[in-house]
Amino acid sequence: MSTLVADVAVVGAGPAGVAAALAAADLGAQVVLVDAGQAVGGQIYRQPATAAAAGVTAVGPKMPRRLDRVVGHPRIKHLPGTVVWQAVSRAGGAGGVEFRLWLTSASGRTEAGRSEAEHVVARAVVVASGASEVVLPFPGWELPGVTTVGAAQALLKGQGVVAGRRVLVAGSGPLLLPAAAGLAEAGVEVVAVLEANPVTLGTVARGARLAGFTKKVGEAAGYARILGQKRVPVRAGYAVTECSGDGQVERAVVSRVDRDWRVVPGSGRSLAVDAVHVSFGFSPALELPRLLGCAELAQPGRPSAKVWCDADQATSQAGVFAAGETTGVAGAEVAELEGYLGGVSAVRYLRKTRPEVSLFNMDGEGLRAGSGEQDGQEVRAVQRVRAALVRARRFADGLDALYPWRDGWLEWARPETILCRCEEVAWGAIEAAVADGARDVRAVKGVTRCGMGYCQGRVCGPALQQAVAAATRQGLSGVGDLGSRPVMAPVSLGTIAGSA
Repeated sequence: MSTLVADVAVVGAGPAGVAAALAAADLGAQVVLVDAGQAVGGQIYRQPATAAAAGVTAVGPKMPRRLDRVVGHPRIKHLPGTVVWQAVSRAGGAGGVEFRLWLTSASGRTEAGRSEAEHVVARAVVVASGASEVVLPFPGWELPGVTTVGAAQALLKGQGVVAGRRVLVAGSGPLLLPAAAGLAEAGVEVVAVLEANPVTLGTVARGARLAGFTKKVGEAAGYARILGQKRVPVRAGYAVTECSGDGQVERAVVSRVDRDWRVVPGSGRSLAVDAVHVSFGFSPALELPRLLGCAELAQPGRPSAKVWCDADQATSQAGVFAAGETTGVAGAEVAELEGYLGGVSAVRYLRKTRPEVSLFNMDGEGLRAGSGEQDGQEVRAVQRVRAALVRARRFADGLDALYPWRDGWLEWARPETILCRCEEVAWGAIEAAVADGARDVRAVKGVTRCGMGYCQGRVCGPALQQAVAAATRQGLSGVGDLGSRPVMAPVSLGTIAGSA
């Protein structure tokens, strides 16, 4: 078993993680970049894994050239196809803290050319582990052919394949439009794009406040233009509330829903489809920061918390920094800027220097250590980064306000509706557990096995949290969640035994 020693360990190679790794490495730090994907970029900048995928016309943002430098950077050791399954902190030299991360293959299998497990020992950690897609259960959602929107995008971008030829894209959030546009460009018949939140005077007013963000508005207009050319209707205030089929999805019920996502009686209409892609946003990945003891902030109205961090992306734990969707889902621009600040702050923490001695070049040429005569210029550069981040967060907050999370979906399910797909736990079993006295999600998990399967509650957890909160008349934070686990990824018993 080998051990890698680094100044900074960065977990996650999406825009936040790549930016953090570049920032730290450009300032002279030795960096280990750990990521489950085979190529950097995360979901939004997912790169083709096959020749078939390389021939697909991509719709959506491409990997920025300023981030390409991460590949082959002399001070960055990239570990693709790798996940952290355990982490601890302990006292290090000179009064500092040392972090030990246990790694294993993302596939759960030992791959040729690498050891079954490795350690990374680092003096600072940047957590950029992203988020999980949120899906809400409805009758038939467990049928083959019903996937998340993110899965449909990953198949198209990474493999050049599609899950169906006549599909519905449904749910809530800004991901629906680019995903549907990409599928339409790939030759898929997108029957409709269904946004659960209806258009109201309030949403129109909130949308108007985003008009000043011309680049972002232009991106959305581009997706809308593609959908218009392909004659794909986009309908607000509608949702897929049921799927059916013999061994796979063949029909989907599209229903009109009110502002709370309750079905309008008599509005259901059955459509023939061979795939349904659904998404209701994202939930920050909290497993690693929780293991490291980082404080969190509740997100009102959302079934998950986010990692607390200060203006320098420092968490409540010395030596641990967070960036990207772990600190709250806000998009690639915010994630990248947070990543740069997190990487700079990690190096500053190690060297005990001031924030003014780092320069971020907005053209992507990297960072460099400052000297005394450069301080004024570098202060202004850092200020520009922070100003850009304030503006980017303002847009993200405004966009988030357009897609509130409602609880009327709880009425879509029937007693036999599957909630936990891994363990095949039905909705009725959850209701019975609460009726018998289970008052939080951990208690329900213990009684029903909901959340004990392969995904470890990443799929069913947010839905279970909201269901239990509603049934017990408690707030979301009062019933807990399934985001804490001492073993964060599937790993062999031999690996666990060897780690001792």
